[in-house]
Amino acid sequence: MSTVTGTAPETTSEPFAFRRYLAVVGIVGIMAAFVFSLGLSQLSFDGWTLRDGLLQIPRQGDANWYRDFGGRHVPQIQDQDIFYSNLGGAVDAAKNADIVFLGPSFVNYAVDRQTLERSPMLDRLKIYNMAFVGLRGGEFSRRVIKRWKIRPRLWVINADDQFVHFFSSDLNVTLGPQKQPIAAVGRSRLRGYLTVIGRNLHWRIEDLVAAYQNGYFTPTGLYRNVFNGDMGLDANPGYVAMGNKPMLSARDPDCHTNPAVVAYAKTLLEEIGGRVVLTLVPHSQSCTQQAAELAKALNVELITPPFDGLTTVDGGGHLDQPGAQKFTSYLAREIVKTEAFKQAFPAGLGE
Repeated sequence: MSTVTGTAPETTSEPFAFRRYLAVVGIVGIMAAFVFSLGLSQLSFDGWTLRDGLLQIPRQGDANWYRDFGGRHVPQIQDQDIFYSNLGGAVDAAKNADIVFLGPSFVNYAVDRQTLERSPMLDRLKIYNMAFVGLRGGEFSRRVIKRWKIRPRLWVINADDQFVHFFSSDLNVTLGPQKQPIAAVGRSRLRGYLTVIGRNLHWRIEDLVAAYQNGYFTPTGLYRNVFNGDMGLDANPGYVAMGNKPMLSARDPDCHTNPAVVAYAKTLLEEIGGRVVLTLVPHSQSCTQQAAELAKALNVELITPPFDGLTTVDGGGHLDQPGAQKFTSYLAREIVKTEAFKQAFPAGLGE
């Protein structure tokens, strides 16, 4: 019997080497994007900051805001990736809130921050507006809440049923004429991060092309506040204008809820926990009857501000700023009277 001696041939771990190569490429790519974004920002005068330089386009140098809705040719929105992948500080701000608003864009337009801050009792609470432009159904909100464990003491939910009820499993986004599935829910956090970076770079390039063609830079899009969820609607002249058309109802009031909506709502409320108050932002197609039936089935309180004195920025869809101030003033007075509010804050506000 013979014995073969000697050292084993040297081997390398190909998977490890490949992963290291990808890591290097990824780091170099992010650094390149970082430098490219900074360069575009300097040319665009948009106030790029180190805090979240790749994740946001600040609003006139104010890093408390990020460009959420943009695209000079094809409308796009950031907050589905921002919230689902928990990028930047938006989700943390929602998690730290005492009260969180949920609903479609009607709520973005209807809640006036200054009115809330002047409201007795509410002025000492952290209130976050987690409504989403372009989303009618609440399934996306449910997934974000469940994924990141957002647990305020009180939810204020807009029980709207136009096209799609908020209490439904609908998972689509409608921007302009396009309706499509929400792509963000299929992305990993890394893909979400890269998607947001790419979208911001795309918007900045569009801005620079427009500036070159026009001879001057013009900011575009809608911005969202990182820390309270508000949309910067005051940039829209129509929103802040006086003398807009009054909000009028154009819907048959004989409209009702159904068992599927009630069943979904019960499941959602059980999952999210906390106390709940329903409301209904008035618009031309809002239906108080179905909201009242739903509130009764869920055994929760409903606040339905009247149409009186409300005005609209777009002829019947969304409230303008004067309308939002009236709506919020009414809502704020009524919220603090509800049993849900008293139970959510039994030992004193903000404690």
